[in-house]
Amino acid sequence: LALRRNIGLHVDCCLGGFLVPFMEKAGFPLKPFDFRVPGVTSISCDPHKYGFAPKGSSVVMFSNKTLRHHMYCYLTDWTGGIYATPTMTGSRAGGPVAATWAAMCKFGVEGYVETTKKIVGACRKISKGVEEIEGLRVLGKPEVCVVAITTTKEKMSPYAVADCMGKSFGWEVASCQNPPCFHLALTLPTSKNADLFLENLKEAVTIVEQDPQAWTSTAGVYGMAASLPSSFLEDAAATYLDAMTEALTTPATES
Repeated sequence: LALRRNIGLHVDCCLGGFLVPFMEKAGFPLKPFDFRVPGVTSISCDPHKYGFAPKGSSVVMFSNKTLRHHMYCYLTDWTGGIYATPTMTGSRAGGPVAATWAAMCKFGVEGYVETTKKIVGACRKISKGVEEIEGLRVLGKPEVCVVAITTTKEKMSPYAVADCMGKSFGWEVASCQNPPCFHLALTLPTSKNADLFLENLKEAVTIVEQDPQAWTSTAGVYGMAASLPSSFLEDAAATYLDAMTEALTTPATES
């Protein structure tokens, strides 16, 4: 489509940027996704995820210098002289850049291949195991590091299972919507506990089936959200962010 319409095609590789490039060497071949594919013009990647670098080290790559020049910010008539920066952001900390370089040197290609083997292997093991648990099914086809799970029984909400996994077993899974489900993003620590996750997940299904009404907190939130207009939800989200970012104008009083 991009080639036919002569438009750019961006590949969002932020989550899997330090997994999918190493999957072939790790024994999990994928179809080409990068600049080898005609028409791909840019790729984004987050080293702070599976590159094990600190936050603030996102990268965007372009297929040629001409496209990259559109990212640059120039001020040629500024009274302080000619100013040029790679992005609209001006001053930036060099710490995350240096730490990212150090992490990449520490792991190297062989290190990232090894972490890819563990994470992708665990992801596929969990995906297969979920299909063997009555009342659950996997959404989509997990090929890299995320497994999305929903329920097949009308009276059992996936949000209830997610709540039970957190409160009963300490698993942090993310609730999703459209369709209702929850997902687990595999990391190195969780990849070591794939068998335990499946064991706890099977137990959680049994617990929720025995008393569905005891696990309704997240289901209630998402159920209400589905009935509200998006404009209201956006206003509510803005109010929440305001509360997080606004400074107090008067000192807090001690109770």
